[in-house]
Amino acid sequence: MTIQDYLHHYFTMPDIVFFFLVSLGVVVLIHFILYAAAKHTAGLYVEEDAPYVLRDEMLGLMEKYYELVFSATSMLFFVGIYFLIDFNYFGLGWNEFEFWNKYSDYILLAMIVISVALISLMDRLIIPLRRLKKGEKASLRMAAMVYMTVIFFYIKFIYLDNNYDSIIAYFITLIIGRFVYFDATLEDFGSAMKDLAGTLPILGLVLLSTGLLALYGFRTGYLLRANGVVVSLFIAHLFMIIEIFVIARTGVVQRSLARRIRKIEAQRGQREE
Repeated sequence: MTIQDYLHHYFTMPDIVFFFLVSLGVVVLIHFILYAAAKHTAGLYVEEDAPYVLRDEMLGLMEKYYELVFSATSMLFFVGIYFLIDFNYFGLGWNEFEFWNKYSDYILLAMIVISVALISLMDRLIIPLRRLKKGEKASLRMAAMVYMTVIFFYIKFIYLDNNYDSIIAYFITLIIGRFVYFDATLEDFGSAMKDLAGTLPILGLVLLSTGLLALYGFRTGYLLRANGVVVSLFIAHLFMIIEIFVIARTGVVQRSLARRIRKIEAQRGQREE
């Protein structure tokens, strides 16, 4: 298949509409799960503080989810490009050049570095995430490395595709290097592991999002294995990014939480009268 064939496939009606609606349903489902988690946390506080805790907790969880989705999408994009080039999809032919064969590992590293810059662009300009602290962003981006490793292992052992073996080893090396370095102490290691452990619930939600979209997309044939599983998952994530952008820019969640707070305050005022 040529690039034109792939574009025709992905933009065919009504398949693109169906996939958009399914991905929107997945994103909405995740927001309901985040709301349930925030409501549980708010329930631990006194009645007067609970609405404000609910708002802050919900918005904080949303930003963590968005950040990890951005990180995962960016890495899927650059790894997908690397895969297409390395296996000569669409007749790109870069793998025939000595430069590519000699420096492809360094090019992959450069792509990962560029992906980090792209994530910063997305979470500052496109959908500003103002509640996340620097340490939280670092932990979530580390979790994105774990996300990619899980995806690669899934491809290897479920789809029985060995094309990503060298990239798997590369990502495992990066993860180990994040925790074990020459001047690291046990305290540093424990702190890094604790930070990563704190991202596991959000990591689970991002993996759930990807899994549900992959389940629908590959079963219906909208997502294709022919152009690489990673590339197809990136396309699925693009739909999620668009829907997250709409949700974030319209402020629908913030307005809903604000209405809830006003309603609770009004009820409290009536009881005091």
